[in-house]
Amino acid sequence: MELGLAKALELAPDAHGRLRGAIPEGWKVVVGIHGGLQAALLTKAAKLAAGPDRRLRSISIHFIRPARAGAITIDTEVVREGTGLTSMSLRLEQDGEPVALALAAAGIDRESEPHDRLPIPVSGPPEDFQPIPYIDGLMPQFMEHAELRMTSGGGPGNPSADGTASVSAWMRPIGDGPLDEPAVAFLSDFAWPTVFALRGEVSGAPTIDLTIHFRSKLPPEGEDGWAFGQFESRLVRDGYFEEDGVLWSRDGTPLAHSRQLALTLPLPTGAFKGK
Repeated sequence: MELGLAKALELAPDAHGRLRGAIPEGWKVVVGIHGGLQAALLTKAAKLAAGPDRRLRSISIHFIRPARAGAITIDTEVVREGTGLTSMSLRLEQDGEPVALALAAAGIDRESEPHDRLPIPVSGPPEDFQPIPYIDGLMPQFMEHAELRMTSGGGPGNPSADGTASVSAWMRPIGDGPLDEPAVAFLSDFAWPTVFALRGEVSGAPTIDLTIHFRSKLPPEGEDGWAFGQFESRLVRDGYFEEDGVLWSRDGTPLAHSRQLALTLPLPTGAFKGK
């Protein structure tokens, strides 16, 4: 199995203008393929449709059914291309059925009054924190494709549950790929779910929808792949929780905001066994 995003994000247009690719083996969560990988695929498709002159600003994804390893197609429609903003819709399919739907926007840079109240809330670089090794059979498969160094928050590898539903970590995709929009989309859904910090225990946490706002030019200048993420949930009710996140580059530049709604479910026995 080839580790990292590069192989999983290979897309090529067919004769009808659709993008075709294949999700490799080794990207499962509990049921189906990791939502962050699907977000990265849709983000790459949106970036290609927008073209090099307009930066991707936003993508909002709804996950319809579990994806699996195998062939995929992505239909992308430019709904409107204005003087400064391109609006797009995207549809990720397997076997002719929708797996995920997305809306995205790309736009030119504009003049604005600078305002930044998002200082990076970590006291040290990734080298100051211990890496969490991937353990086959005890962790979901997708976690083998990135490095994770927890700085706070309960859950496996850092079971100091404090009831705040807040998780922070340094993260980096494995491989030599840039920290571009698809990589940032992947990392927005990579760290332990915030509900793990409530009890320091693992549970199922499938994502229903995920929105990512890209706030800086990507990849960052002089980047080495590391991003710091802070994620928080303020309400868990009726089996659902929201998770708000921010990603920063190593130098403290805010890269992206994320927000998702997810379920919290009992974890099936032997959920991570087998490849």
